[in-house]
Amino acid sequence: MRTLYRNGGPDSPYLWRMLRALNYLWRHLDGPVPLERLAEEACLSPFHFHRVYRGLMAETVGETRQRLLLHRAAGQLNGGSQPLSRVAARAGYGGTAAFVRAFARAYGESPGRYRQRRAFISRQDWETVMHEVTLLKQDKGLRVLMRRHIGSYMEIGQAFGALQAISPGCAAGDAPGRTFGMYLDDTEQTEEAKLRSIACVTVPDSWQDRMLPDGFEWGEIPAGEYACVTHLGPYAELSTAWSWLYRHWLPGSGRALGEVPCVEEYLNSPYDNPPTALRTRLMLSLA
Repeated sequence: MRTLYRNGGPDSPYLWRMLRALNYLWRHLDGPVPLERLAEEACLSPFHFHRVYRGLMAETVGETRQRLLLHRAAGQLNGGSQPLSRVAARAGYGGTAAFVRAFARAYGESPGRYRQRRAFISRQDWETVMHEVTLLKQDKGLRVLMRRHIGSYMEIGQAFGALQAISPGCAAGDAPGRTFGMYLDDTEQTEEAKLRSIACVTVPDSWQDRMLPDGFEWGEIPAGEYACVTHLGPYAELSTAWSWLYRHWLPGSGRALGEVPCVEEYLNSPYDNPPTALRTRLMLSLA
């Protein structure tokens, strides 16, 4: 597991430096992003910027960019019909061969095989697709630090990156933080540019009275009962498990929906695990 600095938090002198650099990186994923330009955004020399970035974000700038680009490419391959050459070009690769190798290293199979497998799964009768559903009763709300995101759910990583910068590590003795995403809109009813989501993380009790910088706020994962499915695999595939919960499990469960939007708990980190090993708990609110 990668080691993080413990000098983060809302009072960190490097917080807004990293947020400016992260924002620039996200806005320029489709083109070259020189290290010198990111350092300029952070008001640091390139020499110091890369070391501070790696310490706060648990990965290099290059690793961040490749992870984000391959994540977006997986979303395009999952149910999409764009030519592989176009997906490869948008992921920053000059040719399909290099893209195929990089994607296979990260996702455990070639882009073509990944697309075929996802297309096959989408054609299956819901009765043949089975997930284990457990009921989770949360007796009280869970207080979390939040950052809101507007736009594609595939790009909520912007908000999680900001949370990573503000709360990168816990002091000795603190429980590890738990990470959640809340998704407030239906992708089939709301245009992508207006989708609302919230990145959330639990923090130590010692943070509870701290003033937060603009763009961060306190909130909670509400108390209540949730129907849960644990998904193993890339985040780009979560929509399939959500569809199964709504279209197959819910009608046969005899249960009514609660008032809480869709919640996901990320049980391990994309900084330490390949996409195929990511574990996500889907939490469907019940009345």
